[in-house]
Amino acid sequence: MKTAWWIGGLATLSAIVGVGYHLTRSAPGTGPTRPVAVAKTGPTAVATSTNTASPASAPPFHVASLNAGTVTVPDGRPTVVYFMSAGCGSCISGEQQLARLAAQTAPTVQWVSLDVDPGYDTAKAVLSMAHYTGAHWPQAFGTNAIINAYHVTQLDMVAVIAKNGQLLYDGALPSNAQLHRLITQAQA
Repeated sequence: MKTAWWIGGLATLSAIVGVGYHLTRSAPGTGPTRPVAVAKTGPTAVATSTNTASPASAPPFHVASLNAGTVTVPDGRPTVVYFMSAGCGSCISGEQQLARLAAQTAPTVQWVSLDVDPGYDTAKAVLSMAHYTGAHWPQAFGTNAIINAYHVTQLDMVAVIAKNGQLLYDGALPSNAQLHRLITQAQA
C-alpha cells in the first residue's frame, strides 16, 4: 500500500513539474522557447537605433520568400515587418491581429513575416501558420544580419517602415490603434 502511494505521489509531482515547465517556456512575451538559430546568409545590415532624436533609415534587406518570390525592404512602400516563430503560441495571435489590420489597410502597404527560428521551424510550418492565421503576405526566414539590424530580442516584434525608408517603429507588437497610426504615418 505504501508503494502505491509513493508511486502516485511521484507521478503527480512529475506532472506538476512538467506542466509548470511547459507554461513558463510558452508564456507570451518570454521570447523563443529554445535558442534562436538563424541562417547566416543574406546582406550585412547596418544596425540603427530608434531611440535617436533624428529619424533612422530602415536597414535594407532582401530575403527569399517561402511563398512569393523575393522580398525587398524598404521598397518604396509603407512596410510592416513581423518577427515571429511558427512554434510560438503568442505569434499565432499576433499574426491574426496583423491579418485583421491588413484587411483594413490600403493594398499599397507591404506586409512581411520573418520567422527568426529556421533551425527549428520548417517552411511547411511557417506557411501552415500563415494559412491558419489569414496572413496572406510573404513569409520568410530572417537572417542574423536582419535580426541584429532590427534589434530583435524576443518574438512578437514589429518594424514599421515609411515609404521613404524611414524606420518609424522597431519594438514589441503594438495595439491595433497604435499600429494603425504608424501605418498612416508611413503612408504620408
